[in-house]
Amino acid sequence: MKTLILAMSAAAVLLFPLRAAAQATGHDSPKVTISVTNPTLVGTTVLKEGDYRFQCKHIDGKTFLIVSVAGTGTELLRVPCEEQSLSSKTAASELHSVVRPDGTRVLQSVRIKGEMVAHRVAD
Repeated sequence: MKTLILAMSAAAVLLFPLRAAAQATGHDSPKVTISVTNPTLVGTTVLKEGDYRFQCKHIDGKTFLIVSVAGTGTELLRVPCEEQSLSSKTAASELHSVVRPDGTRVLQSVRIKGEMVAHRVAD
């Protein structure tokens, strides 16, 4: 019995660095619901006022910000994004946007509570 426990422990110790390395290359963020209070351009789509679900996912070696309808989960859009390191964990989930001279609000990034990265929409 002790031999079995020792073997299982050794296997866990050997496999743990592989799991940590896989996470270091990027992870799927948790899904978060955020209210959009002003029409906001994300990629080529304008999100109207309402509740949307945001998630950053790694698909086929690329990173995408996926926006869905909060109530139904229906995917509305998928845009390339990049992870930008932050100096501390995000205290609350939030959208960061800029307003262009023509008055169009454009999403720059999404920050998700508890993460140490900003999910920046790729240009």
